[in-house]
Amino acid sequence: MAATVNIFRGKAEDILRALLVKYPKTWTLREICKEAGVSLRWASAVSRALINERAALRDTDRGGLKIMAPEDLLRRWANYRNFAANTRFLEYYMEENDVSLLFARFKGKQGPEYAFTCQAGALLSAPFVRPMGAHIYVRNEKDAEYWAGMAGLRPIESGGNVKFAIAGNSGVFYGSNPIDGVRVVSDVQLYADLLNYPGRGEEAAGEILKNIQKRWKEGK
Repeated sequence: MAATVNIFRGKAEDILRALLVKYPKTWTLREICKEAGVSLRWASAVSRALINERAALRDTDRGGLKIMAPEDLLRRWANYRNFAANTRFLEYYMEENDVSLLFARFKGKQGPEYAFTCQAGALLSAPFVRPMGAHIYVRNEKDAEYWAGMAGLRPIESGGNVKFAIAGNSGVFYGSNPIDGVRVVSDVQLYADLLNYPGRGEEAAGEILKNIQKRWKEGK
């Protein structure tokens, strides 16, 4: 393994996401391996990188790893990943300009893994601004076609009001949960996707951050 580990990419990103979602939990290396689905070697390398960057420290009692300054780390990660610039989207069109109607078509439905994110996810998690469209994570094109067919969407070259985001890896679904019967990414993932997204994304991210801060403070 390379001596330098980018904590915001690949398997390291999966570890970072778990640490932020479950903050303020203190982790042993074996717990990190199990939670993030990585090898002990990866967990050790990422832990060292976080400690070297003064983003984490070792708990003296258990020898576990604990994130320091999680809000700063979350913002650094969000700026690095830049959802809008670094994600492949499949564009679809919904006749109605009412995202709540789209939620109703997904509510309680079983099928391939999916999760709403960006402004549509924020509308369910921390309503701030009512979006004109929606972003939905799926694993691949086939899954996008499944949900588009179920929701009555039609494919379009560009300018679609429903965008399926092809997940780079399954980590984006970590910590996702149903809200009113519709699956939404974790608040940490939601913040990371919103921060640099155009069209009041940063403002919406600020509202999500308030929820995250409250949850972290309560230790949930």
